[in-house]
Amino acid sequence: MKKFIHVERCDSTQELLKEQLALQDHCGDLTISCGHQLKGFGRGSNTWTDSPGTVCFSMTLEPHIKVTFTALEISLLISRFFSLKGKDIKVKWPNDLINFQGKKCGGVIVQNSGNRYFAGAGLNLFQNDSRFGGIYEAEFAVDKKEWAKDLSHFITSHRYTDSEVLTGDWNSICFHLNHEVSIIDGNEETRGKFIGLGPYGEALIENSQGTHHIYNGSLKLI
Repeated sequence: MKKFIHVERCDSTQELLKEQLALQDHCGDLTISCGHQLKGFGRGSNTWTDSPGTVCFSMTLEPHIKVTFTALEISLLISRFFSLKGKDIKVKWPNDLINFQGKKCGGVIVQNSGNRYFAGAGLNLFQNDSRFGGIYEAEFAVDKKEWAKDLSHFITSHRYTDSEVLTGDWNSICFHLNHEVSIIDGNEETRGKFIGLGPYGEALIENSQGTHHIYNGSLKLI
C-alpha cells in the first residue's frame, strides 16, 4: 500500500522523498507533497517557482518498460487526469505540460537512486504571474494535499504497459507535433520539423539533412 506524507513546507519534495527512502530503506511506495516548496527544480539548472495555486509532489514508481519513456509517460498521465476534468493540457518534449494559452503550466522530473525510481511534478492549477501558465483560468481554494493524493493515485492506477500505445497517445496531444522547432543541447542546436517520438522517447527532427534522433536538450518553437 502506498504511504502518503504531506508537509506544510520543504525545500524540495524530490529531496525529501530521497531522505525518507534513505531513512526507511525497507519502506514500500511513498508519495510526498507539500503546501509550499522553497527550492523546486527541474531538468538541468531549471528552477520551479512556487505559488498559491501550485501543487508539488514526488512519488516512488516503477519505471516504464523502456526506462527513457518514464517522464513522458508521467506527463501524459497528468494530462489525461485533467482531461477528465474538462481541461485540454498538451505535452511538450521532453517533460513539460502546456495550457490553453500555450504557456507552461507544469513539469515532471524522473530520477533514480540504484534501482529505486521517483518522479516529481510541479503543476500550476492557477497562476497570477503572467510569465507562467495555469491549468484553470481563475483562482480558487486549493487543498494541495488532496490534489496530490488524487494525481498520484491516478498515475499509479493508469500506467502504460505498451510503449507503442504510449507513443501514439503522447503524439496525439503533443503541443508542437509537425511544427518547426529548435532543440539546444549544450553548444549544439538542431532545427527542423518535430515529427514525433523515436523508439527510446527521443525527439525526431526532420530537416534538409534527414531525420535526427535527439535524446537531450531544451525545445522551443521557431
